[in-house]
Amino acid sequence: MTQYPALCHFKKGISMVSQWTGTEHKEMQRVFVSLLAGAVEDCILVVAHSLLDFIYYAQLQQHMDTTLTAMEESLKTFHDHKCVLVELEVCKNFNMLKIHSMQHYISSIHALGSADGYNTKYPA
Repeated sequence: MTQYPALCHFKKGISMVSQWTGTEHKEMQRVFVSLLAGAVEDCILVVAHSLLDFIYYAQLQQHMDTTLTAMEESLKTFHDHKCVLVELEVCKNFNMLKIHSMQHYISSIHALGSADGYNTKYPA
């Protein structure tokens, strides 16, 4: 891998990480799509790209109608193409709370403001 000062290098790969910090997760996001490009079929790349786009939009500290529309389009693209992961047996289904909660982000941002700093953990 070529040197790039702002890029994290995961020397042992990402599959060995058992718990991610927010910083590590953001560092992984920076390289994930480029690592997949050329290594997987385009249909998988579309799913990963749309999901990461949604995550990036969700992390914005300020939103406008254009960013919320783009966020909604990213989520729609993800849902339109996620079936490929079931077909490839990556997962059995998408009946997951974190995936379900994504559909509520935009209305929550309209009602409460930026989602920066929120998480999807249940209260203890």
